[in-house]
Amino acid sequence: MSLWTDLTPSKRCDWIDQLRGWAVIVMIEVHVVNVWLHPGLRPDWLNYLNGLVAPSFTMAAGYSLVISTFRTDGTLRPFWPDTARRLGFILLCAYALHAPGITAADWTVLNTVQKARELFKIDVLQCIVYSLLILQLLARLVRNPRVFTWLALAIAVLVPLVSPHMWAHGVADGTWLPIRGLFNGNTDRGVSSLFPLFPWIAFPAFGAFLGGLYRHLRVEPVEGKARMSESKFLASLAVLGAVLLAWGTARQQPWLWGGQWLQENGVWMLHSPTGAFTYGELGAIANTTLPSVAGRVGYILLGGSLMGAIELVRPKWNGPNPIKAASAESLLLYMLHLNMIFSVLLAPAVIALTGWGWGSLGWTGTLLLTALIIGLNLWAGVAWQKVRQTPERMRWLQQKAVAVLGVWFVVGGWWTFRHFLQSPELAKEPYRFLNAARIRKGLPPTPDGLSRDPEEYFREAERRRMHLSADARADLSRQILARRESR
Repeated sequence: MSLWTDLTPSKRCDWIDQLRGWAVIVMIEVHVVNVWLHPGLRPDWLNYLNGLVAPSFTMAAGYSLVISTFRTDGTLRPFWPDTARRLGFILLCAYALHAPGITAADWTVLNTVQKARELFKIDVLQCIVYSLLILQLLARLVRNPRVFTWLALAIAVLVPLVSPHMWAHGVADGTWLPIRGLFNGNTDRGVSSLFPLFPWIAFPAFGAFLGGLYRHLRVEPVEGKARMSESKFLASLAVLGAVLLAWGTARQQPWLWGGQWLQENGVWMLHSPTGAFTYGELGAIANTTLPSVAGRVGYILLGGSLMGAIELVRPKWNGPNPIKAASAESLLLYMLHLNMIFSVLLAPAVIALTGWGWGSLGWTGTLLLTALIIGLNLWAGVAWQKVRQTPERMRWLQQKAVAVLGVWFVVGGWWTFRHFLQSPELAKEPYRFLNAARIRKGLPPTPDGLSRDPEEYFREAERRRMHLSADARADLSRQILARRESR
């Protein structure tokens, strides 16, 4: 029997595992490049490729929801306790990443009003959880996998149609901050949502549609056989991806910019198939339209079908598979690499030692650092997969980790407080103690405690032997001088 005609029902969807695993790996690259590579060195194609990571990640989440929610006989698996606890834990991790910190110092002396508001920024994990909760509710209302599949497709199409209007100036401004970011990414009270449900729920919804199709064609048996072979499904996926990519690419510009400019009450607005928007709004909604979403989904399906085909025909080897480990432990690797980058390597004390500040590296340094962080994270994923094989050891390690976090909450962060207490000139956040620290050093107070004099910053940086490139010094000078205009 050939791969093209093999109708053995699927027990595991390899292509979505590959897509999720590679999405996690490229996500690490995204964050390393965005932090350390000098902005002028970043090509446009890399920005677009990196922009496909979050859609891939969220689409895979919607895809898996269908497989894990509906049994092969069409009945629903219970939401409580396993699914509810898993989503609750992911949501806890999501908000922990945007909390003022995980130490008592972060929540007290190192806290600011703006850092407290950042707790409610909607990032990719919040987007995934809220999208999955909506789709879970829909599945339990209709209680039919086929009906659910087509309703998920309707959501994936309708949401990008209305999303540009949700991003119009002033929409949802002043709404209760914990839910404000679900509507759009416009800045309100200093907080900008990164992944609002409009349009981002379209990706998990489309993933749920594909998951429903896969369940019907490859998982649900008919007289012991699947309705379609894995090879034919992957080929169909590639064809669908090509169609969506072609349509999205061809329609994106005229969909958004095709129309007529008319002046209304002194304001010029473009009346297009998308609606009527100002020039400023058009820039914000460029990635929210249906063609934009379709184009990105097309690229993802082409890449996912290729990954699935390679996985289908490649020789299988013994031993751990780091890509599948990254897929299975995606939350672990997501949390781990973010904390490695933002809590460890970007800590002021570490930057003072290494000189690795924002945008401070060229391609060689960035690639080496990317490889190192990816390697460490893949090792952690494979190691944790082995730990899972012995539940007693896993629970013991989890308990120890909770204990370590408890100790860290008490003792962590105070050296950062001490660092800025001794060097208030270097602070980039308006901590409440900064002016008192400035007065102790004989420096004049400022409205928010932050330095307004670049030379003041550089003197202290030199005293602490901080390595600053010419570009870093220029960027810092611009940032510090800009504070004079925000008095």
